[in-house]
Amino acid sequence: MNTKEIYNALILGIRDYFKKNDFQKAVIGLSGGIDSSVACYLVVRALGSRNVTALLMPDLGTTSRQSIEDAKLIINKLRIHHHIIAINNAVDYFNAINKQLKFQKNIYAIANVKARARMTLLYYFANLNNALVIGTSDKSEIALGYTTKYGDNAADILVIGDLWKTEVIEMGTYLKVPKSILKKKPSAELIIGQTAEKELGASYEILDKILKMYIEEELSPEEIINKGFNKKIVKNIVERIRLNEHKRRTAMLIRVSERSFHGMEWRMPITNKFRG
Repeated sequence: MNTKEIYNALILGIRDYFKKNDFQKAVIGLSGGIDSSVACYLVVRALGSRNVTALLMPDLGTTSRQSIEDAKLIINKLRIHHHIIAINNAVDYFNAINKQLKFQKNIYAIANVKARARMTLLYYFANLNNALVIGTSDKSEIALGYTTKYGDNAADILVIGDLWKTEVIEMGTYLKVPKSILKKKPSAELIIGQTAEKELGASYEILDKILKMYIEEELSPEEIINKGFNKKIVKNIVERIRLNEHKRRTAMLIRVSERSFHGMEWRMPITNKFRG
């Protein structure tokens, strides 16, 4: 499929899901990055600007001013409602617990708190406004586990979840997302100086090529390495996919009966209005 065909399929899918579930409104966390920007464009095109609200949830001191300005740029271009809610108080609360109970300090634990605080705010707003929460994780992040469990990987609908990062960038170009966002190095900005490609060990261009060969073409790690890709990077990607499977599944259920409400064992339609 070309970018236009993918765009049309995504718009149709978003409209269909909202209609069948009797929802008109959506809320999205807007970071100023490529993923949330593209997701926001798609949802606005599908539902209309009046039905979409963006929450900007900076961690003041960590979130860059440029990211905040880029998020505001998207808001102004799409003419959507928005609220700015700093998450520092939530983060400070957990830092205080660390100090009070003398827990071991861990920057990644605090980073996950930030992602989960944001998702809590999104669901709070969704509950108040009868809205669905838009997920902004892409296929590359989902594959590699580059998400926070019950944080940014929690949502009601993943509108770009089947697009590799490089495809998200292509979609951003197609949608005319501002160049300042398209050229920005991807970063969750949960830690100062953090960039996705630095943590993952390679550019998304290389990561996506390896992911496609491993997942779509079903090549073995050895076959991919023999095509000229760095052995360490290939092994790291395969290991990440394996270790982060728990992020792609619902919680483990210990089975003691013949039938449980877990996964696809009890089959119900994914919508609450139609039964097919």
